[in-house]
Amino acid sequence: MEELATMTLADNLAKNQTEILNNEQDFNAEAVYEAIDSLQILHKPIKEYFDMTQEQYYESESDHKLTLIKLSEKLADLHDRVLTNHVDGFVNQNQLNLTYNHENPYEDDFYNAEVDYHVITYSLKVISAVQAVAGKDLQTVLSKDAVLSIGLAAHALANRV
Repeated sequence: MEELATMTLADNLAKNQTEILNNEQDFNAEAVYEAIDSLQILHKPIKEYFDMTQEQYYESESDHKLTLIKLSEKLADLHDRVLTNHVDGFVNQNQLNLTYNHENPYEDDFYNAEVDYHVITYSLKVISAVQAVAGKDLQTVLSKDAVLSIGLAAHALANRV
């Protein structure tokens, strides 16, 4: 998926937020998974991470931005998310900086789908903007944990009751 497709996906998700969160329109998690996989940041397709334990991910690939404290639990059960929220720097000088913050869609053990939706749409908007100007340089600066967070958010949204 090219950067324009990622940007279009983010825009469409933002435009349809109310309908999707109100279950009036289907959430297309597969499109989000495709966008994640097209980034080529993670070693495996995103769907292969959901059944992986936090410990397996921590030891094999994590860049330690996620809070992984229940190491024997599956990644799909993780409550922490890393939101990609800002980019700055100079592309022509190979100085790109992405900033992140933590989000918890399970505040007080109640799932708030809007938080995960925000993680997906906002992160994809920032990432696609960087893709448009930096291309493959994105792979050297984008956090694996942030990309995983987008997938975890999409997985949780797709499987909410």
